[in-house]
Amino acid sequence: MQKAQLELPAGFRFHPTDEELVSDYLIRKCSSLPISAPIIAEIDLYKFDPWDLPEMALYGEKEWYFFSPRDRKYPNGSRPNREAGTGFWKATGADKPIGRPKTLGIKKALVFYAAKASKGVKTDWIMHEYRLANVDRSAGKRKSRLDDWVLCRIYNKKGTIEKYFPRTETKPQIVMPTALNSNLPPQHRHSPTCTDHMYVDSSEAVPRLHTNSSCSEHVVSPALASEKEVQSEAKQDDREKALNLQFGSMDNFLDEAFRQGQLQLDQFLALQEMSIYLQPF
Repeated sequence: MQKAQLELPAGFRFHPTDEELVSDYLIRKCSSLPISAPIIAEIDLYKFDPWDLPEMALYGEKEWYFFSPRDRKYPNGSRPNREAGTGFWKATGADKPIGRPKTLGIKKALVFYAAKASKGVKTDWIMHEYRLANVDRSAGKRKSRLDDWVLCRIYNKKGTIEKYFPRTETKPQIVMPTALNSNLPPQHRHSPTCTDHMYVDSSEAVPRLHTNSSCSEHVVSPALASEKEVQSEAKQDDREKALNLQFGSMDNFLDEAFRQGQLQLDQFLALQEMSIYLQPF
């Protein structure tokens, strides 16, 4: 609606210099004085992603201007809160003083990073922030805000309204075959909502399925841990007994086979001697 009420002369172009932005717009805005061309929108810029801002501007095609308040990151600190929308603005380069011979304002360049904290992805959205110089910004003066108003110029280096969306990371899942899954004990069966990985338990010489904490958390008490060790030792003893039984059975089988073979050989030799004896002279 404000755009519709804005009446600008034909051929109007808005390309102010840095000093004009500070002296003719920012200073007058902070002093509650009228501005000759009210084409700069007033918004809380840090509540939005930069690609949403062009629709809120009163004027602009490839760059857009806004008056915005600037809040503190900490209640009693002097650092500004740079979080905005789904990401944050990060300062780059050195501050530039505006105005000669007397410095009237400070210009700071910032780059927008999509997503939060260490996962932020650098974008092509740039902001030039203009703030007044020589202003007392102590916590007792302005409480939660560093500045009632700063002037911001927003643009994209590619000249387009490029959008960025946070990437969602998904963990790979191990799909257990149905036949193999059904043969496992109930406590070790694969759940489709869990992410599993294989590990070798030092207490037992067989691989087990270990469930990630993303599915559930287990707290093991010392009593349960000692009970597990006792059970593991019992299982180890049972396994050794089973192996001894198997090897004993194998020895008995080999002895029996040897005896059967020896008996068959003795019978063959006896028949051979009889055949030699019965041959005619």
